[in-house]
Amino acid sequence: MMKVVLCQVNSQYIHSALAPWSLAAAARERCAQPHLLRVEDANINQPPEEVAQRLCDGAPALVGLCCYIWNAAYLRRLLPLLRRLLPGAVLVAGGPQASFDCADFWEKNPEFDYLLAGEGEISFPLLLDALDGAGDLQAVPGLVLRREGRIRQNPPPPPVQRLPDPYTEDYFAALGGRIAYLETSRGCPFHCAFCLSGREDRLRLFPLEEMLARALRLARAGCRTIKFVDRTFNADRRRADAVWRFLIERRRAGEIPEGVCFHFEVGADLFDEENLALLSGAPAGLFQFEAGLQSFHPETLAAVARAADNDRLCANLLALRQRGNIHLHIDLIAGLPFEDAAAFAAGFDRALALRPHQLQLGFLKLLRGSPLWEQAAALGLQFDPAPPYAVTATRWLSAGDLARLRDAEWALDRLHNSGRYPRTLAELLDRWQGGALAFFAAFRGYCRAMGTGEYPPQDLIAQQLLRFGLALAGMNPARLRDLLCMALLAGRRGGRLPDFLRREDPDFGRIAPLLRSGRAQRAVEGLADPKGQFSRGQLRFCLLYSGLGCCGGGKTLLFADHRRADPVSGQFPLISLPLEAFFARCEGN
Repeated sequence: MMKVVLCQVNSQYIHSALAPWSLAAAARERCAQPHLLRVEDANINQPPEEVAQRLCDGAPALVGLCCYIWNAAYLRRLLPLLRRLLPGAVLVAGGPQASFDCADFWEKNPEFDYLLAGEGEISFPLLLDALDGAGDLQAVPGLVLRREGRIRQNPPPPPVQRLPDPYTEDYFAALGGRIAYLETSRGCPFHCAFCLSGREDRLRLFPLEEMLARALRLARAGCRTIKFVDRTFNADRRRADAVWRFLIERRRAGEIPEGVCFHFEVGADLFDEENLALLSGAPAGLFQFEAGLQSFHPETLAAVARAADNDRLCANLLALRQRGNIHLHIDLIAGLPFEDAAAFAAGFDRALALRPHQLQLGFLKLLRGSPLWEQAAALGLQFDPAPPYAVTATRWLSAGDLARLRDAEWALDRLHNSGRYPRTLAELLDRWQGGALAFFAAFRGYCRAMGTGEYPPQDLIAQQLLRFGLALAGMNPARLRDLLCMALLAGRRGGRLPDFLRREDPDFGRIAPLLRSGRAQRAVEGLADPKGQFSRGQLRFCLLYSGLGCCGGGKTLLFADHRRADPVSGQFPLISLPLEAFFARCEGN
């Protein structure tokens, strides 16, 4: 039996690979004779030498690598090591990077013996059989070969109609609680010019009952986040309803543990009233939606063949956000044709006004094989020729404009997308003289001027936000300090407030003894066991001085209940009451 190793090098440890497990399942199911198949997991933060040694363990006869934009540079370092350690092994590439512009890919990665273009569930088992003497290489669909200095590509494989089950015992053992992925369809009914999924003219839906059973198995296996990789999950509204209803019912029946979250990429303008009614009753935190807005600019949307009803899209997102039970993540892409700095800034401000839990500011990547890649020269889109092919300038955005947007992205991720500063940001943006995008870019510029590095600790971000905010007209220093205290108590478990937020106050020393003694047992509404919570480190407190958190003036006592965070926002509950009322109630106990 031929020894085969499959690997996908992920961009982060938290991500798990689905493709190599699917290929291994297809080989076990469809090969004419058995092979010794092994899947190895890796990520780009690991030394290539270490990964190469693991892949070569046991001297496999074939190593298959799944190639994407995020691991392309890493693979160019890994491949020479593999070739040196396994001089006689067959090296095979598959995935999007290997499927388009094969000549360019092979020039940059000459160590590969074969490429498999397109879907691999049919072609990979046939390749194994052919290499093992049970088939013909000429009959392997999608196979790309080099013969006498020329590249020849076989006709593509037929579309896959059913996916073999990748979720074996070995898969779950390797998963280790990381993000799991589930594929229930392929293709996309839309044809966005920056995407590869729309190259196929139709949407292929895999058998629903089989997919639901797999979702349930993943939920019961200790996964905390399960991502459906379907490009527009709700393209078929009724099928989407069936999946969501199934998951809601199973969660209510106790078959899906609390804390498990299912992530879906959705078209927000496709929701109808029936969808929204069903989703309004979903348990908090069960679902997470990623809605790609990409742009609000009409000329841009037309140029990238993206048809969307933006008014309906916004209304639907606001309706979902108002219900508060679903985590919302929306995307914008900078660098699309016909969108200049002013148009992008207007779209950014409109997107942020929808109050998403996360707003991703992404940058256009000219994916090989996408329509926009083919039209790049005609449209005047300049991009880095190396993966991930990020846009460097357009006719409408200069390199300086894009640099400013990257500054805004840096601040957006640390302030808004971190989920730590919802109250503070609302206050600062209300006082900011200018758009929200300009605020985030200005904050990054301020941090750079203050010597803040690329990856600062959370407390330093809070300190810089305090300094930056105090420079805004009319900002009350005590109020901003209190907002940041609330942010840090609600946004993280344990630890003490940093020194720049602490105040010397004799009343502070009276509070902890009252909690430890049990005299505060009935002094705080909403806390069933303040003494026990305090002793277990589940209760933190601070004093506020600006009147935030309760009616009237005077000092406010703020408690953070760290037993359980909100499943949607990730924030811990805050409970406040006038300090004098707290002391009076304790005296009465």
